Amino acid sequence: MVPNKPNSREVSADAPTDFIKSRRQKLVMTDTGMERRYYELRALSELRNALRSGDIWVRGSRQFKDLEEYSVSPEKSVSLK
Repeated sequence: MVPNKPNSREVSADAPTDFIKSRRQKLVMTDTGMERRYYELRALSELRNALRSGDIWVRGSRQFKDLEEYSVSPEKSVSLK
């Protein structure tokens, strides 16, 4: 987790960038550093994609809950037979 600086308008140099696809890197990474708006847009876009695919989930959510919660445990499946 990268600590957040209060009122910072710049992306930290050690911020994770492995989620930024190569075709988008020239928008995010410039000669003067990282473009904050594009960085945040890419991060939120990847978060949305991960939520939709079930790679990550939100505890307590009905729409974005853990896919394992839909599964029937082996013990319960025996009792259902």
